[in-house]
Amino acid sequence: MAKVLRYGKGRGSIEIGGGQRDLILGTIRAADPSIIKVLEKQTEELAKKSRDGWLVRQKKFGESKDSKDKHITGLRIVPPYTVEAFVENTAPYAWAIKVGPTSTTNLRAGKRLADVVLWQPAKKSAQKVVEAIAKETVKRLRKL
Repeated sequence: MAKVLRYGKGRGSIEIGGGQRDLILGTIRAADPSIIKVLEKQTEELAKKSRDGWLVRQKKFGESKDSKDKHITGLRIVPPYTVEAFVENTAPYAWAIKVGPTSTTNLRAGKRLADVVLWQPAKKSAQKVVEAIAKETVKRLRKL
């Protein structure tokens, strides 16, 4: 299930909560349940993999600010007829985290962490999303 529902894009977007959120999500799911199901499943998987691969600051460099647990998923309604699924890390400094030279992972030193564990996998999974939506649509059409 989408955790966040937004209307619009960028700084002008608003977050919808409470009863309105449930009503709008119900309407979106009723309009095309197979596509929304695929989008929510893929964003949850992407968020989980990103959380699992997110590096935590080593104790010798100071206390971690817990950016690993600041991943959120959701749906965004972009007028007039677009629904997008998204995953983001809400830590204000997430884009700036770089992999250190003493890291014990297989990530290359100097690379931005969000690019490596969140955005590159998102780009690679775009084809999987398209294929899953196509399969779900064909299943639904065969039932008719």
